[in-house]
Amino acid sequence: MTQRVHRALVVGSSYGDDDRRQQAIDTLSREGVEMHFAASQHEAGVWLCENNPSVVLIDLTLEDGSPLAVANFCSYRRPDARVVLRGCGRLFTDGSIFALIDNVHALVADHTTEDDLSALLSFHASAPRDGVAQKDGAVFEPHLSARPAGLAPPVGRVPV
Repeated sequence: MTQRVHRALVVGSSYGDDDRRQQAIDTLSREGVEMHFAASQHEAGVWLCENNPSVVLIDLTLEDGSPLAVANFCSYRRPDARVVLRGCGRLFTDGSIFALIDNVHALVADHTTEDDLSALLSFHASAPRDGVAQKDGAVFEPHLSARPAGLAPPVGRVPV
């Protein structure tokens, strides 16, 4: 059985220079996570329209565009993708970000090391989607039997 490849999008400068990026790419590829990078809000939006990531890491200090716009767009366009926000300082320390954007699963400090970020991305990339089990690329929702009669399942999902 082949291991499923998960996609991760990193928006901003969370991995700094090319050497650290390559090290993260190598580390995560061994764990079945394919990394992609976007330097701006626009680049991230285009990538999200064309790809379906398992996890998106967004640097809150994004210089070209709004990091919250990227997170909001990800919530709209890719609701099953887990969003990890980095670089918060004192912003959102009350946890309000979790109420603002549906698929934010973690908020980490800007001094979080690249190794810890990679471990976090690996964990969230391979974690089951919220209430949705995945097997061999197909998506199964066991709770669909509880749907009211005549209500169609969500588009792109296979009921069991």
